[in-house]
Amino acid sequence: MTDKELIRKVHNGSKEALNMIADRYYDEIYRFCLYLTGQETDSYDIAQEVFLRFIKYVDSYEYRNLKGYLLIIARNLCRDYFHHKKETCCIEDNSYMGAEDEKLNSLENRMVLWQALQQIPVKQREIIILRIYEELRFHEIAEILGCNQSTVKSRFRLGIKSLRKIMEVADEES
Repeated sequence: MTDKELIRKVHNGSKEALNMIADRYYDEIYRFCLYLTGQETDSYDIAQEVFLRFIKYVDSYEYRNLKGYLLIIARNLCRDYFHHKKETCCIEDNSYMGAEDEKLNSLENRMVLWQALQQIPVKQREIIILRIYEELRFHEIAEILGCNQSTVKSRFRLGIKSLRKIMEVADEES
């Protein structure tokens, strides 16, 4: 069933359709929040709030891009999170990575990348996450973030440049 069909059913009062939307997008929204906040528990709470907000305002939603719409809600809630926390994110618990199935080297690389992501500005981080992990195109990211495509590309390039520098320093230290 397409997103458009699900929204139509939701507008007609189907709770099952709401559950299908949550099932379809929850993992991606949670992962996005986790990459932005670096906090497992808080990301879980934020992802839950995304769907609560969606349910609250679903009657005013007009179909365009459901995943993008949910990511916008998540982005705004993560910004609120940072505003209220007023602290820098750091790694506290890496158990969510599923290290038991991965080689140690791969886990170390992921941890270094994760730490590097936490060190770059949020505006760059969210674009890198949307582009690389969510596989969105630059024009889609620009639409989600409400800025022009050249700004998105510039932030992406700056973010990648910053990540490279951080990773080089990490390689030199090890």
